[in-house]
Amino acid sequence: MTKIGIALSGGGIRAFSQLPILAALHREGVKIDAISGTSMGSVIAALYASGADIETVKEIALELEKEIQDKKIMSRPSMKLLPFSKDKLVGGLVDGQDLEDVLDVYLEKLGLHMIQDAKIPLAINAVDIITGRTIMFVSHPELYQNSDPETIVIDTIKLSTAVRASCSFPFVIAATPFEEMMLVDGGVRQNLPLVPIKDYGVDRTIAITMHSNEPFKDFDSMIGLGTRVMDIMRIEADQLVQKQADVHINIPLDKVGIFEIGRGQFTMIQGARVIRYHMDDIRKLTKKETWFDRLKRR
Repeated sequence: MTKIGIALSGGGIRAFSQLPILAALHREGVKIDAISGTSMGSVIAALYASGADIETVKEIALELEKEIQDKKIMSRPSMKLLPFSKDKLVGGLVDGQDLEDVLDVYLEKLGLHMIQDAKIPLAINAVDIITGRTIMFVSHPELYQNSDPETIVIDTIKLSTAVRASCSFPFVIAATPFEEMMLVDGGVRQNLPLVPIKDYGVDRTIAITMHSNEPFKDFDSMIGLGTRVMDIMRIEADQLVQKQADVHINIPLDKVGIFEIGRGQFTMIQGARVIRYHMDDIRKLTKKETWFDRLKRR
């Protein structure tokens, strides 16, 4: 039977648009055998990897978004930035521990505490800012064949910590301390985590991105400018990787900023509109592959 893996790129709140894609795959009877996620894509990937019904996953995701919004986690600079604070933040204005605490609550609702609790093989990437190396958190190490000797693979960690690390967007969310490392957003090196899906040994791959063509206008905001620079680099890197996927789905969200918490439902509507144009490609994934198909993919 053909094994299918899906890679969810980072993109802040835009990543919620990936949920209708997962729902469409479920309706078509497409079984996901491995899932990976970067940054906010890691949140969606972690929730889905619980094995829970997709409607439950969507409901939990929206509840999580509301909690983050209500507590102003992404919009309130941490008190740890003050000179007299003992616990200094590194590389960001927002304390990632606040995000981790909220993630903990909602992941636990789906029976997820450690990354090993994932029912579907899961990979989440981050970057150690000290060494510059990719850190790959995996739930099923017995199935994972690491193809990059420079990547450090870790299979024992709280899932909320792994997700927090992958979401630690430079200059916004402070780096995540873990063992002797300081971890930041996985998108710094690999915004579209297609490699770990292939390292799980799947036969076919789906890649989801949220690239926007909207001209940049937010020149008065340092965070906005920094985000734009990161976006340009991510898109450039994604375009090289997405060509290697069997199916690539891009959800253009020109009017949604990555930190516009509260617009998750809107992005989900956009994702549902886009998936209609890719259903034929999705259905082809489950067809039995001939030797000629394998030859064409080389």
